[in-house]
Amino acid sequence: MHARWLPMAVAALAAFGAAPAAAADKTVIDLTYDSVMDMVRPEIHPALFVHHDLHVTISGYAALSEQRDRSARQYSDRNAMMQVLDSKGDETSYASWKTQPDGSLQRIEHDPQSTRWFTVTFLPGNTCRLDIVNKLNPGFSEYKLLRISTHTYAYFSTYRVVATSCAMHS
Repeated sequence: MHARWLPMAVAALAAFGAAPAAAADKTVIDLTYDSVMDMVRPEIHPALFVHHDLHVTISGYAALSEQRDRSARQYSDRNAMMQVLDSKGDETSYASWKTQPDGSLQRIEHDPQSTRWFTVTFLPGNTCRLDIVNKLNPGFSEYKLLRISTHTYAYFSTYRVVATSCAMHS
């Protein structure tokens, strides 16, 4: 299964300027995005701005590690995970990465009442683009997300991604 992913990823990275040998050993993708949310419960806080950093390392035969941190005003938190990049994904975990037929990478994040899709598209010159789509799950009208300040759930009427960036290096 992993052997099927590696040639596709190496070919995709090589086509866009990354050296195949380096891509097979280790590729680091730095993703950032800014979101604005309107909290409606347990308190009302309109237009909360949150900065997100994801540092993804793919090494060896599809071993993937991710370090992520968030910051909002004086608060911040961080988390990390490791997994094997799998073309089938993992619907039971909070977040999973999988390859797409076009060579892009997709991260799927499962929150209690919503799902967020991250797509990393590889571009010429060893560059990339990050696109993020947020959707409420059927039957829900609010986003239920962990607060950075207390690590308890809060409810948000909106969740908007207002800026993204993507950079990669070997």
